[in-house]
Formats: sequence, structure tokens, C-alpha cells
Amino acid sequence: MGIYHGIHGTSEKDKYFSELVTEYKGYLMAVILPIIRDPDYSQDVLQETFWQAYRSFNSFRGGNIKIWLARIATNKALDWHRKHKQLKNEIAASSLTDFKQALCSSAEEEYLRSKAESRLLRKLENLPPVYRDTLKAYLFEGKSYNNIANDAGIKVKTVESRLYRARQILKNNLKEEV
Repeated sequence: MGIYHGIHGTSEKDKYFSELVTEYKGYLMAVILPIIRDPDYSQDVLQETFWQAYRSFNSFRGGNIKIWLARIATNKALDWHRKHKQLKNEIAASSLTDFKQALCSSAEEEYLRSKAESRLLRKLENLPPVYRDTLKAYLFEGKSYNNIANDAGIKVKTVESRLYRARQILKNNLKEEV
């Protein structure tokens, strides 16, 4: 029997869960924020935490609900952190800044660097507009995922997906050229 075995009907469950959200949102934000280190993303993870808790509520068998919610929040935050770090590293690996950081000591190296940079810019222009615009906003304008999402009226997950796809297309296009 779950924690709310005496609650009958969806509206009673929703009311009870709403009270849990009100009671524990501050505590869970304090659990999430040190892992995520960004208030906007932490809010997203907090929502995911409560959504997961709501979906899993029937399986909660009692005990300390605060610890149960904190465990969900910690797992969601760690998942987000791993995914975000991996995606950011992948995008950075193919970014224009990598070309600029490779400072050249000879005229030949400078020429080769500028050719590679030009090639990347040409390939970037060949990307479908949604991927090109998203990648340019992230790499050249220095916008965060949240800023890009807000400007485009899309979800942060969509930004992540577009950046990943843009990188994959660029990578494949550069391989074809070699």
C-alpha cells in the first residue's frame, strides 16, 4: 500500500501532492543548486524532480518522504549535470575557438589555420537555418542555453538537441571534405 492509500481519486492525490511541493520546494532547491550551480537550470531540475515524484508516488511505501524526494532530486541533478557537461564538451570540441586557440608561430601555420577556419565557417553556413542560428548564438554570441531557448521560444532540451545535431552535421561534412 502506498503512502496515500487512504486518498481516493485524482483530485485528492493532486491536493496532497501540491502540499508536498509547497512544503519541500525550498529544501529540494537547496539540494539541487549546489550540483547544478545555475538557478534557472535548477528550477528545471526541480520541476523534473516533482514530476518524477508524482509519477512514482504510488510506489512510495512510507518512511521519510523528505529523504525520498531528496534522493530523486539528487539523481535528477546528477543526471542533468552529466548530460550537460558531456554535451558542452562535445560542442566545444568542434568550436571555432579551438581553431583560434591554436596560435601559429609561422606564416605557413597561420595560412593553414585561416584555411581551416574558413572551411569551418563555410560548413557552418551550409547547416540548416535552425542549427546554424542555434550554433552561432552559442559559439559566437556566447548565449546560454536558456537565453537561446527564450529568444527562439523553444525549450532548453530543444536547444541541446539542435546543438548536438549541428555538431554531428558539421563533423560529417568535414569528414566528407577530407
